[in-house]
Amino acid sequence: MKKNTKKSAPKTTSAKPAVLRVVSPIMQAETALENLPVRPRDNRLPAPGSIITKTYRGKTIEVKVLENGFEYEGKVFKSISRVAMTIVKRQISGYVFFGLTK
Repeated sequence: MKKNTKKSAPKTTSAKPAVLRVVSPIMQAETALENLPVRPRDNRLPAPGSIITKTYRGKTIEVKVLENGFEYEGKVFKSISRVAMTIVKRQISGYVFFGLTK
């Protein structure tokens, strides 16, 4: 003899809206210097023309601060965080990595 088991319908609660996160991939292609947009400068950054130096794993890293980007090993990056991510090969804040926080 089979028992008749009736499953109750799931209770409907107010549905929370879905959260959409858009993550852009890290760009590997070089960007021409004149094509980079000029953005307002962050006050944590040194003046254009300055060189930021850091020793990382026994290697001295030099990054030149440009008017609209950063130059590292002959490549121009649009943010200091992109430079830091290229160096450490993972996501990291460029301000924290280079010690530019207040």
